[in-house]
Amino acid sequence: MKNFFIYILLIILLVSCSKEKTYKRTIIAMGSTVEIQVRGVNEVTANNAINAGFEEVRRIDTLFSTYLIGNPMWKLNNTNADEIIIDRETFNVLKRCDEFWRITEGAFDVALGNLIELIGFDKGSPEIPPPEKIKEAVKKIGWEHIHLKEPNILIKPANIKLNFNACIPGYAADRIANILSNFGIKEYLINVGGEVFARGKNWHIGIQHPRKEFELIATIKVDGKGVSTSGDYEQFIKKNGKTFTHIFNPITGYPANECQSVTVIANDAMTADALSTGIFVLGPKKGIQLAESLKNVEVMIIDSSGTTYQSSNFSKYLVR
Repeated sequence: MKNFFIYILLIILLVSCSKEKTYKRTIIAMGSTVEIQVRGVNEVTANNAINAGFEEVRRIDTLFSTYLIGNPMWKLNNTNADEIIIDRETFNVLKRCDEFWRITEGAFDVALGNLIELIGFDKGSPEIPPPEKIKEAVKKIGWEHIHLKEPNILIKPANIKLNFNACIPGYAADRIANILSNFGIKEYLINVGGEVFARGKNWHIGIQHPRKEFELIATIKVDGKGVSTSGDYEQFIKKNGKTFTHIFNPITGYPANECQSVTVIANDAMTADALSTGIFVLGPKKGIQLAESLKNVEVMIIDSSGTTYQSSNFSKYLVR
């Protein structure tokens, strides 16, 4: 799972090809870099809009962070109640997670909190535990144990912990996009820990080569789209000559190993964020099949051998 509080999993080169003045500001939030670029408006409007966007990121961080004791996420994961009344926003995020879980046939799963804690990527000292501990952790994970009841009730066993790291950066990017649009801004680029949403005709996004540092494998151009890359090259464990990525297979409890990187283009950043993780777990064959079955979703997959796969219309976004 992508950890938006610590790691940036999409290494990108963001290039404005417009001669129009671009206002760009960056902060550290969600344990990562958050960058907003806008153009087509005056400096006062740009700064007011960017300030509002950064305030929204901080709000979302407070709501969904797994590091803050006593915040809504902490309460959700530490209550002994079977039925939990939650705020409507969190409930809507859970509904989106349920949708992603279903369309990826369980490959995307936010009910992996216990496994993430066991492996230790969140703590900065990851290791592959003994098989018996992995086996025990798998008994305490899985979205199949979760139920949602309208209008705002979460039903889950007390021992199941949620972690939204694989979709909340994209969600935050989408929320910022709404704010910038409400300020009347029509051209902007948002990067929340590597999850991108861009609107306008001159934004180029470079996709990191998974095996060659500081080299791009492709550059794409998008307008009104979210972009996300999940890769095995940023956070990993090496043990007995093998490399284990931070993206886990919810079925086995072990890191997924069929892909080096997965880049998804979708209509919103949250969808791109979640599907890049889910498709990474599914692997190239099922991943391409999934992308082809969905509207407005394109994917580029580099498998574990370095072979590149693309969905039917991914090439139309490539900068030649």
